[in-house]
Amino acid sequence: MKSSRLVHSLVVAAATFLCSTLALADPAAASRYYEDALRRYDDGDSAGAIVQLNNALREDGNMLAGRLLLARAYLRSGELGAAEVAFAEAQRLGVATAEVVVPLAQILLMRGKAEDVLRIAASHDLPVAVRVELLVLRGKAYQMLGRIADARESFALARALDPASAVPLVAEVPVLIAVGERVLARELAEEAVRLGPKDAGAYNARASVAHAAGELDAALADYSRAEELDPGLFDASIARAGILVDLGRAQEARTVLKRFEQGPTEPRASYLLALLAEREGDPARAARLLADAATLVDALPAEWLASREQLLMVGGLAHHATRQNEKARGYLETLVARYPNNLGGRRLLAAVLYELGDAARSAELLEHVLRLAPDDAQALFLLGRIQLSWRRYVRASELLEQAAREGASGALAALGFSRLGRGDEARGMADLSASFERSPEDLVVASALANLLARRGKAQEAVAVAERASRALAGNPVALNLLGGMRQAAGDLAGARLEFEEALRRDPGFAPARLNLARVDVAQGRFDAARATYAEMLRKNRRDAVAMHESALLEQRAGNLPEAQRWLEKAVAERPESLDFGLALVRLHAVAGARASALDVAKATSARHPGNGAALAALAEAQIEAGEERAARQTLAEMTRLADFDARRLLHVGALQMRAGNPVGAAYAARKILQASPGHEIAMVLEADAMAADPEVDPRALEAAVAALRAAHPSSADALRLSGDLALRAKRHAEAERFYVEAHARAPSQVLLARIATLAVSRGAPRAAMPQLERWLSERGEDATVREMLAELHMQAGGMTAAAEQYERIIGAGEAGARVYNNLANIRLALGKGDALQAAEKAYALAPEDARVLDTLGWVLAQTGRLDEALRHLRDARLRAPENGEIRWHLAEVLAKQGRSREARAELESGLQGQPSGEWVEAARDLLRRLP
Repeated sequence: MKSSRLVHSLVVAAATFLCSTLALADPAAASRYYEDALRRYDDGDSAGAIVQLNNALREDGNMLAGRLLLARAYLRSGELGAAEVAFAEAQRLGVATAEVVVPLAQILLMRGKAEDVLRIAASHDLPVAVRVELLVLRGKAYQMLGRIADARESFALARALDPASAVPLVAEVPVLIAVGERVLARELAEEAVRLGPKDAGAYNARASVAHAAGELDAALADYSRAEELDPGLFDASIARAGILVDLGRAQEARTVLKRFEQGPTEPRASYLLALLAEREGDPARAARLLADAATLVDALPAEWLASREQLLMVGGLAHHATRQNEKARGYLETLVARYPNNLGGRRLLAAVLYELGDAARSAELLEHVLRLAPDDAQALFLLGRIQLSWRRYVRASELLEQAAREGASGALAALGFSRLGRGDEARGMADLSASFERSPEDLVVASALANLLARRGKAQEAVAVAERASRALAGNPVALNLLGGMRQAAGDLAGARLEFEEALRRDPGFAPARLNLARVDVAQGRFDAARATYAEMLRKNRRDAVAMHESALLEQRAGNLPEAQRWLEKAVAERPESLDFGLALVRLHAVAGARASALDVAKATSARHPGNGAALAALAEAQIEAGEERAARQTLAEMTRLADFDARRLLHVGALQMRAGNPVGAAYAARKILQASPGHEIAMVLEADAMAADPEVDPRALEAAVAALRAAHPSSADALRLSGDLALRAKRHAEAERFYVEAHARAPSQVLLARIATLAVSRGAPRAAMPQLERWLSERGEDATVREMLAELHMQAGGMTAAAEQYERIIGAGEAGARVYNNLANIRLALGKGDALQAAEKAYALAPEDARVLDTLGWVLAQTGRLDEALRHLRDARLRAPENGEIRWHLAEVLAKQGRSREARAELESGLQGQPSGEWVEAARDLLRRLP
């Protein structure tokens, strides 16, 4: 059984997914509302469709088909803001980019954001029709910017991409009319009508040519035909009404414009109605309509700030002091714009922007300050901190050394961090130690030094630093809290508890110690005690984001993921600038399989922390999981630049580059490491893996790289694995197997087991690898990943019953993820044994956004005759994976059974485009032949 709904992967990562279904949702009612809305939309009743779609979404907020149709209805009715939000929400919830990228670009164009449209790439992974539409919209954007040659080039590219499409021709006609090439415009319009005899845009284009030539009767006829084909084509309606007004046929014009009289949604209509009102002797109504038109076309921002330098500075200072940084930013932005030489204002604005996460702009301001005042200690210090956060250690060290000479507080400690980042550990720790020796009562330095020692595994030295700081500040709750933290890091939970309790005895309101005491409770499994602490903190301050974050960590450790997500979302909403909170929420969404949500949070977190390596890494991983490999590569390129020659960070980048399908980028990261550290084993392995994944690499170069690795590290299991890969490439299967088995003997791993299993499958003997996997399970105990490999081998061997038994054992051990339940559902459906629906529903509960899981559930429901429920899930799956032909076939089968042949035919024709393969193809073609 081969199906896209089965998740075949011989290297399977275990995951726990979060159920996001709403307890009070009524999917059946939502489906009824949706189907009624779809009929209304098809009949041109956008307003009625919007009402019913909102009803549907109240019943089931996760209904993707409803989200997408609502966005289209808003767009058709001219409600651009609502449409943009609805399309973005649909995409966030999982609708494929191909379904929303064109309308979102259209909205940008309608709002005059031509430059933003040009930033949208017609990516090759999009369907041809979508790429054509995007190229056309780019042409229109160029036209808006006055770049006519570029516009025509974009239209030409669209025509070349799909010569049978009328869309590029329709788009180019108005450009040609505008530049006076009416003969060519007429030729293109006629060709558009020939290619699209039922294309409203083609008739509208031909009408516009006739209109420009003064052939008004022909123009009216084609505009009318365009309206018949697409009642939502407002351009045709407005143009026809304009001709009628010019001809003095007021009543006919009013009939055409009637649809626009309900409210000021179309400025051209308001203008024409104003002309009619004026001609009819109603100046008051004409004035009101003209005002509506002006409001829609022209809205200018008010100027809030007066030209008073001191008041602007006071406003910035006051709001910064009270941590109202957005308000401070408003005052200071105006101050700097009006008074560019106010260095104090620039420096303060830089500090505000840095706190708001805009380090790049902050750095620009500080560079300006230092050009005018090179010895400004605070500007040097802050710019040094920014460079340090970007891991540009050389520049950071230069700035911080100068800041220390100028007497900037904290510069010596910051210089220590900078040198540590450059890899100069001895001098870096020496700087921090010197700063601590100079001022042991400086808790900032003491905390920094103690935490660095703890992270380097020197727990007792970290405790010694904290003890000395505590003695220097006898009875200080902050120092006691630091000492408790270091004892906890050293594993002394009882000693940590004593320090935290002493801190609270001296200051009962000291929240950090109370938090740390609760963390000790969590570490000791006293969850209820910790919950009580957090609840009390939130009772005193319901906006305590730290307590929310700690509650999330507690619930995650307790296995209560929905509650963990709820607390993290509250924490991020309260403190959106927190890097830790944002990253924690990204990780939790990823664990839950909510890829779109993880990506949204990762983007927001990275935007708030530009240049931050952890934020960029989280963004890259989320982009990869969401299938946005191109964007991930851009993120990883930035990470590579920021990593400098840090081997640990570059290895991380390299691994992510491989996951993003960019072996060239991975090889570059490896070679940067080898440039600084020749012979670095892991870097050599990464380089060879990257070369093996790059089809452009000469096989002889790869062989040389593997030989160099084996020569430098003869005991390396990875070198043997790579040798096996080379043998497998050359189809020397027996040799490859010997290398894999020897590597596995030296360093047993799931990766090597997967290689051995893959080799067995490629030889057509999946059973040959089963003993290795069974031995691993016998010797090492239950391992869900290896057992899942074993189940997949049984499937490859045709042993569906044996595969089902393996999946059921994983479930029995409590280790099953959505993939296990999904595969089990498909096996049960194929065998006709067991409860396929129960397994499919469990998979859906764990991964409600996975298109394959949705498809399985929908198909199982269809086989049981529950067509309405099946339709809802299959529509959702199709919107998440429009390129999957099998899903489209399943949807078409259900639509056909409901008598909706037109929709079924459209799905089948799309699904069968190209050269699809799989057992489903012949069944889909047979259905297409049988449709009326």
